[in-house]
Amino acid sequence: MLDSPEWMAVTAKASKLDPYVALVDICIRVPRLLERTDKLVEGDQEAANQLIQDAVQLADRAKKWFVDFEKYGPRYTRVDVAEVEGFLDLCNERTFDPVFSFFAFGAGICYMIYWMSILILQSNTFKLMLKYRSLEPKDMFMWDRELGGYADCICRSVPFNCRPSVGYVGRFGSLTPLVVAKKYFEAKKATKEMSWCDKVYMSARIPGLYTTPIPMEPLKSMQRLVQNSDRYI
Repeated sequence: MLDSPEWMAVTAKASKLDPYVALVDICIRVPRLLERTDKLVEGDQEAANQLIQDAVQLADRAKKWFVDFEKYGPRYTRVDVAEVEGFLDLCNERTFDPVFSFFAFGAGICYMIYWMSILILQSNTFKLMLKYRSLEPKDMFMWDRELGGYADCICRSVPFNCRPSVGYVGRFGSLTPLVVAKKYFEAKKATKEMSWCDKVYMSARIPGLYTTPIPMEPLKSMQRLVQNSDRYI
């Protein structure tokens, strides 16, 4: 319902003034494309072509938003990860260094929502392209560089949100994008980057929120739950 014309009309005016609202209005359309992908009938080339076209158009909208967002330049500087308060106490691996220091907390959240959403969107589009289109080696290289760039940017944004001064809101805002980045590194079999994501995720957990540490993989969590339930049978 959130991407229905009626609902989108509610935020149409605000999206022209507030970059955050404009971004969310774009990103809220991604789940619909994923749902259409799941329902795509094998061999239906026409439906696949329309889905790819719609996905490309949405990605173009997102990229235009990004250009407007950085109209006056990036809203962050690159700093040594050691300059980020407390982060090396959470993870002393310098896999991603330098990292981003945003001019404002809100700007950092917008960046992370953008990079996470477009990584999900473009990963799905890439899979569709592989299945329904013919890609040249040059195209494969460009797709890989684009997707890798989003995952890299997510990870370079996370330390800023782990500072004590941003509280738990910052961690909530960064852990979901971190999981998405890790999924990309898993597909690439990038073990060093995967290890970094795991370590940061587990170290940045919110104290008291979980009864036991929750792993990044939902299935692993379920397996442990089943194992623990044996004690009560």
